[in-house]
Amino acid sequence: MLCLRLQHAEGVAWRKEEAMVRRRILIAEDDPDMRELIAALLEDLGLECVAVSDGQAALDEVAARPPDLILSDLGMPRVGGIELCRRVKADPATRSIPVVLVTGIGEEFKGTGAEVGADAFMGKPFTLSDLRAIIHALLGPGGLRASGAEKA
Repeated sequence: MLCLRLQHAEGVAWRKEEAMVRRRILIAEDDPDMRELIAALLEDLGLECVAVSDGQAALDEVAARPPDLILSDLGMPRVGGIELCRRVKADPATRSIPVVLVTGIGEEFKGTGAEVGADAFMGKPFTLSDLRAIIHALLGPGGLRASGAEKA
């Protein structure tokens, strides 16, 4: 499942000189194996990754050093993905950060995620192509390298 809400994408500045800047992705995922896999895939695409195990740690990281994009699981301890997204989008200082909600739970959360401002949704399992497509749609093509890996 791959679903993008692109109204927000036009708010992301993308100039030629930014293509050389290494984009920073914040991964919020409570499953350590999935967190490690997503980070490895994104790093293979030439992206800088910061991975945390719950939504509160993600909020702390956003406050300390806002990322270019947040990739968040829905079901996490302390603060879940929906609440993380709601808080990021409610803050004028961070609302332009694209948030991608990732879930293996099902379609029922897409409406709630859209209501709180999620920019895209991705189901588990997903492919590297899905991940690349979402990042390209939300941040532009810069910084992405080709990779041989295809399944996450």
